[in-house]
Amino acid sequence: MTERAKQIEAMAEEAVNMIMAVKEGAESVAAGAENVSAATEQQLAAMEEISSSASSLTKMATELQNLTGQFKV
Repeated sequence: MTERAKQIEAMAEEAVNMIMAVKEGAESVAAGAENVSAATEQQLAAMEEISSSASSLTKMATELQNLTGQFKV
């Protein structure tokens, strides 16, 4: 094998290693994005539950106020 062929082979191997490193980085970023998406969905579900609970409490408070208004002190 000539010296030039060895250089080309070394450069090709280096390029492959760089491509593999980029691939691993991209996979890591994709996994992180999936984790963020899952966390966002959980937060949304929690916020919806909080909103529903707040609405229920408001309704109960209104009903309680109406009931207590019937008593005379």
